[in-house]
Amino acid sequence: MRGLPLPSRIKKRKYKKQGKYILSSMVYFLLEMLALFFLLLIFSYVIGGQVRVFGVSMTPRLVEGDRLVYRKLSYEPQRGDVVICRTGKGFEYELVKRIIGIPGDKIEIDASSGLVHVNDEVLDEPYCSGGTYLLGDISYPLTVPPGQYFVMGDNRQESIDSRYSEIGTIEEDKIDGQVIFRIYPFNKIGKID
Repeated sequence: MRGLPLPSRIKKRKYKKQGKYILSSMVYFLLEMLALFFLLLIFSYVIGGQVRVFGVSMTPRLVEGDRLVYRKLSYEPQRGDVVICRTGKGFEYELVKRIIGIPGDKIEIDASSGLVHVNDEVLDEPYCSGGTYLLGDISYPLTVPPGQYFVMGDNRQESIDSRYSEIGTIEEDKIDGQVIFRIYPFNKIGKID
């Protein structure tokens, strides 16, 4: 009988091993979470980020509450891109808009027909919910200044955008990135055009 360990000794060894395992598992989990946090931080400041849609300016394609992922790294703004931008004119929350005019473009809006003209050509806008019948408070034709972009919401009757002096054209460094993907709601997950 002497050669057999006592049940209490077995339990103590077992609990010591379990305690070490639990502690190392917790430390490993915390290190993983810390690494994930830093990766997300780097992603959002360098590579891209995510944003929530507020308002109705991009309906029906994007609606209030949608969560979007955008890219920053090596992004060159192009006409037609959906972007995250800021005005630099007191509206420092992020806006979700579509680029209509790039530097040097001549923009005209025909309020009677609801058509937008860029460089004297009618802009094909299948993404738009209705025509552009509101001109805003700026003068047309407008030539987009160097280093700036003319942006509009897809829901032209409800969008406050570059047609209004309180937003105006957006400087390139105020464009945070191009929207590439919707991640919420889950039934609408997909690429954004």
